[in-house]
Amino acid sequence: MMDNNASTTTTTTTTTTTTSGGGGSSSQPKRPYSRRARVLLVGSGRMGQIRAKAIYSNPRFELIGIVDSNVDAAMKLAEMYRTRHFPDITMAVLEMNTTLFGISADRLIDGVIISTPTSTHTSLIHEAASNGLHIFIEKPVDEIANKIRFAYAIAKKHKVQLCCGFQRRFDPSYRALYQQVHTLKAIGTPLSATIFFGDHPVPSRSFLLAGCGNIISDCSAHDIDFIRWILQDEVVSVYATGMSSDEELKEKKVIDNATMVMKFGKAGTVVTLTLSRGATYGYDQRCEIFGTHGLVSITNPSETCTHLANGTGVHSPKLQHSFPQRFELAFVNELDAFADTLLLGTLWPITEKDCVAVQNVCDCALESCESGEVVRIV
Repeated sequence: MMDNNASTTTTTTTTTTTTSGGGGSSSQPKRPYSRRARVLLVGSGRMGQIRAKAIYSNPRFELIGIVDSNVDAAMKLAEMYRTRHFPDITMAVLEMNTTLFGISADRLIDGVIISTPTSTHTSLIHEAASNGLHIFIEKPVDEIANKIRFAYAIAKKHKVQLCCGFQRRFDPSYRALYQQVHTLKAIGTPLSATIFFGDHPVPSRSFLLAGCGNIISDCSAHDIDFIRWILQDEVVSVYATGMSSDEELKEKKVIDNATMVMKFGKAGTVVTLTLSRGATYGYDQRCEIFGTHGLVSITNPSETCTHLANGTGVHSPKLQHSFPQRFELAFVNELDAFADTLLLGTLWPITEKDCVAVQNVCDCALESCESGEVVRIV
């Protein structure tokens, strides 16, 4: 197996580029680069493992180390990808400054990828920014709008980019949808959209009963971001309602299915977003946008392209298992875009305004779900 943490030579790569559409990717040759981006990965949980594999497989990156308070998990992940474990970001920067020489100190580590629980984000952003590192962070930056603003203020103060990951903008199908709706105006003025988010596998019973995250905050953010981006418009009001799929969940006031109806400002486009924890048949992510001149939609990719027709009917393959499979290429493209930020100085397409707007819609949807009323977004 090739060791991507070996020394670098000048290379030309084919990778993603950020377009004027505000996010996403298109494959085209990039100019030669003389070195790889050196990054730390913070977090060795599920997303950390996904990111570690993608970083190690990408020739534009060198994985300097894994940072996690869970030493055993971090060391195991570090060993898997032939790198080191550090107790924190600052220690990694200090140690690299003393053990690597002949390289300008401000280039020893270029950035950090933070894949940790949301509650840890603000402190980690502050630590990374204070050390002059550009930051990629999983969504959401925070679950409180003012804390999102504070995080971006920290990054601005230290002159580093804060790059929040909304991976649908980097998925080829969602990019194509953007091109059809916004760039080519293929369906005219968008009048309505229907989005379905069916999560798979179904979370464990203990997770649901413990109230570990509400479905609106957990599952709606990616879709709110991408529909704002595609429509190039803002939500002006939202109505949300939800239900529990069985009596035990109802007694615990656990909502595992919800629907949001969002109205946008420019053309009055109405978007219905349905969320479910219980897509027992596979990871189900669909979108349909209807306009004055036509309709465009995204359907689900399957595990294979094989379809069987016989005397018992027409049989289709299973849907993909979960988000790591469905958005595998999006994660690769997203990482390439971060390499552009680190190596070429490209501005990250997802802004503070985007992150705050998504959080405001989530907050208002939760308020609506509790009150039963339409909530206007100021």
